Amino acid sequence: METGGNTENLIAYAAKRAGVAESVLCLTISLLAGLPLAFVYRAICYRGNPTAQHLFITGCGLLLAYCCFGCSCFHSVVNILSAYLLLRLGGPKTVTVIVMFMLNVGYLVTGCVSKSYSHDYSVSWTTAHCVLCLRLTGLAWDYYDGHQDQEKLSEDFKRTAIYGCPSLLQIASYCYFFGGFLVGPQFPIKKYLELIEGRLIDKKDDIATSRNLAGLKRFTIGLMYLATFTLLQPKVKGSFLATAEYDQKSFFYKLCYAIATTKVNVMKYQAVWLIAEGSCIITGLGYNGRSTDGRVRWDGCSNVHLLLFECAYTFQHVIDAFNLKTNQWMFRYLYKRLRFLGNKLLSHFLTLAFVALWHGIEPGFFLCFMGEFAVIVMEQQLLGFCRRVIRTPFEDFSPLFKIPIILMGVCLRLSGVAFFLVPFLLRRLDLSHKAWLSLYYIGPVVLGIWFVLYPFALKPLARVPKIKSKDPNENKLRQSAKKD
Repeated sequence: METGGNTENLIAYAAKRAGVAESVLCLTISLLAGLPLAFVYRAICYRGNPTAQHLFITGCGLLLAYCCFGCSCFHSVVNILSAYLLLRLGGPKTVTVIVMFMLNVGYLVTGCVSKSYSHDYSVSWTTAHCVLCLRLTGLAWDYYDGHQDQEKLSEDFKRTAIYGCPSLLQIASYCYFFGGFLVGPQFPIKKYLELIEGRLIDKKDDIATSRNLAGLKRFTIGLMYLATFTLLQPKVKGSFLATAEYDQKSFFYKLCYAIATTKVNVMKYQAVWLIAEGSCIITGLGYNGRSTDGRVRWDGCSNVHLLLFECAYTFQHVIDAFNLKTNQWMFRYLYKRLRFLGNKLLSHFLTLAFVALWHGIEPGFFLCFMGEFAVIVMEQQLLGFCRRVIRTPFEDFSPLFKIPIILMGVCLRLSGVAFFLVPFLLRRLDLSHKAWLSLYYIGPVVLGIWFVLYPFALKPLARVPKIKSKDPNENKLRQSAKKD
């Protein structure tokens, strides 16, 4: 007890000195612990007895969960046990998938409701439970897919389908894997079990030093993002966006401050994903075959495409480069499963509505993702209009025209992303309204004008043959999902 008390006092002291909440510091320490645990796993467990591997990984994951969330970590234990019993009793049936979805989402939403009433926005057990919710739901779908007519099943679903119900230990190990339990990434259980059984990586690639170099590189970049966020975050407070002082500033200042605030806050997500990815690569889970030029690829657990994200000049680029594995999960297990609706736009809307609920019940999340839906639809319509009218692919433009367009695109992307991320940061409706009012509601105004003008004034002007885009980033998300 005394030792535990001393440890708690030390963490409290360190958190106070660093100017962060204790829960945030605990989460950071647990994420950083993933790298040495990955090296230990490779040294003493890898390609060994599968049961021993599962026990080691489950024990490490539970220990990290307890360090982060205390006794609240048993919420995950209860959810995993319930999911296992449901799979065993229900079998690979449609009703099992539906009940599994309701069980996992219901458990998560219940936790979010309890946090919402207390206005407690700190790191808690619901943080990791977001990852667990998708992981267990995807598991039910994979089990279901494995018992469907394989000739009619799409190749994408075949790649993740499993043909038997995993044991409780296998599911626990899969869920508590220390490289992805806390903040992701998402990965199918089939790939995970292939790692445990030594079938994921070709032996000639398994001894490659490139694995350690790739893992340490992503881990180090993650530390750099974390350090940058720690230094800049005190200078750009999200709470300032809803103050009278902010409202009195010039529009240019307010817009730049909103861009800076949201940009810095996004860095914390990039940081934790990169740190977690480093651990996944070291264990071998990040293995992704070889590239066309024969190099071993370790980007199988990548959750962010840094170059594309930092240089994005369209909103679609942002979607294609950010939170990749979650986007792929949503595309595979939700969007594509809604094809029975017969309407891609409706499927897209419902998917983003679920993404908002998955983050929490606060109105700010729904404003953010519904804004994302509207912006993406507008951008697709705008780019389609331009291609039909100009009838020349953008990549064929001369640099004299291409560079100004890209720069304008970057400015519009930064402004639009910032505007709709403000509610994500502030969460509450009253605070989001104050911040948007200070920015003259420019986002909804632009969207409203566009959706009024487009069907009546612009669309009729563009009734010419379509030009297929050569932009390799336009379908990046679907291509990435197919490779997974």
